[in-house]
Amino acid sequence: MTRIFYSIVLFSLFFASCTRDQIETPGEGDQKVVSELKNEVAVEWARLYLGIETHLAGFRPAPTSRAMAYIAMVGYETAIPGMTQYRSLSEALSIPNLPKLVSTTNVDYNIALNIAYKEITIDMMHSTNATQTNEILKLYESLKTTYTNRVSPDVIKASEDWGVRVARAVSKYAESDVEGHKQARDPRPSSYVPPVGQGNWQPTAPFNGRAMFPYWGKARTFAITPEEMKVIPPPPFSTKPGDKYYDDFKEVNDAVTRNDFKGQWQAEFWSDDIVGLTFSPPARNLAIAEQLVTNEKLNLEETLVFFLKLGIGSNDASVAAWEGKYKHNVERPIDFIRKHINPNFTPTLGRAIGAIGLTPDFPGYPSGHSTFGGMGGDIFAQQFGMEYTFTDNCHKNRSEFYGIPRTFLNFRELGEENAFSRIPLGVHPRFDCEEGIRLGRVIAEKVGQIRLKK
Repeated sequence: MTRIFYSIVLFSLFFASCTRDQIETPGEGDQKVVSELKNEVAVEWARLYLGIETHLAGFRPAPTSRAMAYIAMVGYETAIPGMTQYRSLSEALSIPNLPKLVSTTNVDYNIALNIAYKEITIDMMHSTNATQTNEILKLYESLKTTYTNRVSPDVIKASEDWGVRVARAVSKYAESDVEGHKQARDPRPSSYVPPVGQGNWQPTAPFNGRAMFPYWGKARTFAITPEEMKVIPPPPFSTKPGDKYYDDFKEVNDAVTRNDFKGQWQAEFWSDDIVGLTFSPPARNLAIAEQLVTNEKLNLEETLVFFLKLGIGSNDASVAAWEGKYKHNVERPIDFIRKHINPNFTPTLGRAIGAIGLTPDFPGYPSGHSTFGGMGGDIFAQQFGMEYTFTDNCHKNRSEFYGIPRTFLNFRELGEENAFSRIPLGVHPRFDCEEGIRLGRVIAEKVGQIRLKK
C-alpha cells in the first residue's frame, strides 16, 4: 500500500512538472526578479536607437537628449515590479499617472520591455522616415519571436499590455512638457532673432543657418533646479593679448594652424557633429554606456538603472547648456579669430565629408560637448568607479576620419578629452569647455542624489 501511495505521489509530481514545462517554460520563468535576467533587450534597443539617430536631421543635440531620458524611464518603469530594491518613478521623480501592476504572476519582463521600447521609441523619435520606422518594427518582431517562444498566450498578452500601458503613460507625461514637446519639432524657429553687438553670436559661415533650439532652456529638467542650471558668466569680451577672452581664442587658432596628428585625432574622435556620419554628442555617451554594460556583463536591472541615470543627465545637460548659450550669446571662434587674429582661420570640422569649415548653428558658451562630457564621465564613475581603464571603440574601423580607439585611465580623463577636443576642431575656446565640464559635473552629482532605492 505504501509503495502504491508513493507511486501515485511521484506520478502526480511528474505530471505537474510536465504540465508546468508546457506552460511556464523558461520564458515564463522571467517572472523572477529583474536582477536575475540578462540585459540583451535593453542593449539591442540602445543599439537600434544609435543607428537610427545617426541619420535624424533636426533631432540633435537637444531632442535626442530628451528622447534618451523618456526611453530610459520607460525601460526602468516597465521592469520596476520585478526590481524589489527600487522605487517607482512616481515616487523617485514625482511622475504622475504611472500605471501599477497588481500582480507580476503573468508578466515576462523581456516581452514587456520589448513592446514598451517599441512604443516609446516611435513616439520620441518622431521624425523617422518609413525605412527607419520599419527598422523599429523589425527589431520588435525579431525579439518578440525570441522571447515568446514556448510562452503561453496569456503571459504574452499580459506582458505586452503592461509594456504598452507604461509606454503610453510616460509618453503622455513627455507631452505635458509643452516647451520640450513643441521645440523638439521646431529646431530652427523663425521667431528667434539673435541680438547684435560686440562679441554676440551670429549665424556662422559657411551656411549662416538660423539658430537651433534657442528656447530649449525652457524645457523640463528632472535632477536640477533652475538655480543649479545657471552658468557662471563668461570672461568679458577683449581683443587684448593677455586677457582670457582673447588668449583662449588665440589658443584655438594656434591649435588649428598647427594641425598635429594628436590634436586632430582627438578632435575627430569626439566630434559626432555631422548628421549621417555618426550619432550625436549626447548619444555618444549612450554608445559608451552600451560598451560598458556589455563588457562588464551587467544584469538587466543594473543596466536599466544605469541607462536611466544617463538619460536623465543627458536631458538636464542639454537644457542647462542651451539655457546658458542663449542667455550669454557668446560668439564662435570663426568670427572672433577672423576679425581679430587670423582672417584666414577655418575650423577643421567637416573634413570627413569634404566640407571643411563648419561650425554648429548656435552660440558657444558653454560648450554642449563639454557639458555632456563632464556629466557622462561622472555618471560612468558612479557606476564603475572613477579609476576604470576603458578603451572607447565607438569609431573603430572608420576610414572617413581618425576613429582609432582611444584608451583612458579614468572617466574624468575621458570626459575632459571629450570637452577639450573642441579646441583643435576650431569650434570652442577653452572657457566654453571649462564651464561645460563644471556644469556637467554638477548635473551628474544631482542625478546621483535621486533616491531610486527604497
